Amino acid sequence: MTAASFIEAGLAGSAVFAVLLSVFLFFGFFNFLFAWNFRKSPPLNPKLNPGSVVIIVPVRDDPSIFNSFDSLRALDYPDYRILIVDDSADPRMRRELDEHREPLVEILHRASPIGRKAGALNFAIDHLSSAPPEYVVILDADHRPPADFLLRAVTLIEQNDAHCVSGYQKHDIGAYGWFGRFYRASGAAAIRSLKGQYDLGFGAYFAGAPTIFQYDWLCHMRFDETSITEDWELTLRAYAEGDFRVVVREDLWVSAAVPLNLGWLIRQQMRWIGGMTRDFRRHCGRLVRSDLTPAAKVGLFYHGLVGLQPAAFLLLWLVPLSLYPVQLPPIPTLILLVFLSLSWGWPMSQGAKGEGYSLRQMAAVLLYGFLISYVLAPFGAFAFFSGLVRTPRYWKVTQRRG
Repeated sequence: MTAASFIEAGLAGSAVFAVLLSVFLFFGFFNFLFAWNFRKSPPLNPKLNPGSVVIIVPVRDDPSIFNSFDSLRALDYPDYRILIVDDSADPRMRRELDEHREPLVEILHRASPIGRKAGALNFAIDHLSSAPPEYVVILDADHRPPADFLLRAVTLIEQNDAHCVSGYQKHDIGAYGWFGRFYRASGAAAIRSLKGQYDLGFGAYFAGAPTIFQYDWLCHMRFDETSITEDWELTLRAYAEGDFRVVVREDLWVSAAVPLNLGWLIRQQMRWIGGMTRDFRRHCGRLVRSDLTPAAKVGLFYHGLVGLQPAAFLLLWLVPLSLYPVQLPPIPTLILLVFLSLSWGWPMSQGAKGEGYSLRQMAAVLLYGFLISYVLAPFGAFAFFSGLVRTPRYWKVTQRRG
C-alpha cells in the first residue's frame, strides 16, 4: 500500500467511524433518556360516566381470537359491544367465528382483504356510522383485557380530553424459554420508554392496540390503506395536520401472546421497520414545517429513523474498522462501549425487572438480546433501505403462542 493509499484508507475509516458513532450515540442517548425518565402513572380512580363503546377486533386467519372471547365478554362495563371484522380466507375459520354471534358480538366478513388491517378498521368505522358510539377501542385478536379495562380506558380519555389513550400489550401468554422471556421483556422495555418519551413531551405516538379513541375524531382521520404500519402513519398525519392529543398509560393493559418463534419475530420486525420508514419518508417534510415543538420533532425523527440502527450495526459488522488504519484511544473507547452497552442493556433489564424476572432470567434475556441482534440486523437493514425507496406491501398476521 502506498503512502497516499494509506492516508486515503485512514480518512475513509475515520469517516465511516464518525458516521456510525453519530448514529449509535443519537439512538443510545434517547434510548437511555426515555427509559431513565420512566415513572409509573399516578393511581387512577375510575369514575362511571359510561359513554357507549365498540371494541373493534380485526381478524385474519388468527385462531387466537377464540381464546380471547371469554375475556371480551367478561368486561365490567354497562354499554359496550364487540365488532369482529374478519378477513379470513379459510372457510372453516369463518364458520367458527359465526358460531360466536350473539347480541354482544357482531361478526362482519369482508369479501376481500383490501387495504389489509387499515382497510378492515376503516370498514368497521364506516359500518358504525349508522349508530355511532362515543368511543371505539382497537384490540388485536390475541388480546385479553382485564375486567376493568373499559372502565379505566373511558375514565382516562374523558379526564384528559384526549383523542386517544394508548396502553400496554403485556406479552405474558407463551412467554416461556429464552425467546418468550426476551420478547416479553422487550415489550415491557418499549412501553417504559414510550411512557418516558410521553412525559418529556418528545412526540409520543399511538403504538397500535390496545387503544381507545374518540369515534368522531377517528371517523374524520381514518387509516391509510396503503400503509402496513397504519398506527404510526396515523400518528404522523395527526401531528402534521395540527393538534394531536395522545395519552400513554402503562397501567391500561391487556394480556397478549408471544410470536410463535424467531422466524415470526423477523417477519414482524421487517414489517414494522419497512412500514415506519416509508411512512416517515412521506410525512417528514410536513413534520419539519409544522408548529410542533423541537422536542416533539426529535422524538418523531427518533422513531422514524429507527431502522438506521440495524443498518449501522450491519455496516459495522460487514466492514470492520480493523481494515482501516484508525487508532482509537483506549480510555475514551472503553467509556463509549460502556455507555452504548448501558443505553441498550439497562432499559431491557429494567423491563425484565418490571415483569418480575429473577437475576438469572434477566442475565439470560440480556445475553439472548445481544446474540439475536446479529440475526435481526441484516433483515432490519434490508427493511429500512426498502422503506426508503419504495412502498413495502408485505403484511402477514403474526402466528402466536396462544
